[in-house]
Amino acid sequence: MTRLSLLMGLFMAVTVTGIVMLLAVMGNVNAGTMIYRGCVIFFIFGALGTVLGSFLEVLLLPSTTETETEKLKLELMIEDSELQAELGDLLDDDKNSTHRSENYGTPTDGAWQNGQANSYSTKMASQSNSAAAS
Repeated sequence: MTRLSLLMGLFMAVTVTGIVMLLAVMGNVNAGTMIYRGCVIFFIFGALGTVLGSFLEVLLLPSTTETETEKLKLELMIEDSELQAELGDLLDDDKNSTHRSENYGTPTDGAWQNGQANSYSTKMASQSNSAAAS
C-alpha cells in the first residue's frame, strides 16, 4: 500500500527539482551550485512527499475501500444480468444435466485415479463377459 506515498514523493521531488533547476539556469548559477541544489532539493522534497503521501493514504484508505467495494458489487450485479441475458438457458442446471460427462478429476487427483481404475475394471469385466459368451 505504499504506492501513493512513493508516487507523491517522486512527483514532488521531480517537480520542485525541475523548477529549481529552471530558475538556476535563468539566474546564471554555476554548474556545481546547480547540481548541489538539485540533489538537495530532490531528496528533501522526495522525503517530504513520501511522508505526505503516507499520511494521505492513511486518511483516504477507508473511504476509497468503501467506494471500491460498492463499485465492485455494482459491476458484479451488472455482469450477472448480462451473462444471464447472453447465455439464456445454458445456465440452467436441469436442462443440461443429460449432456454432462463424468469428470474424474486431474491426473494427480485421487478421484481421477479411482475413476481410471473403475473404468479399467469395467472394461475388463465387459471383455471377460464377451469372451465367456463366445
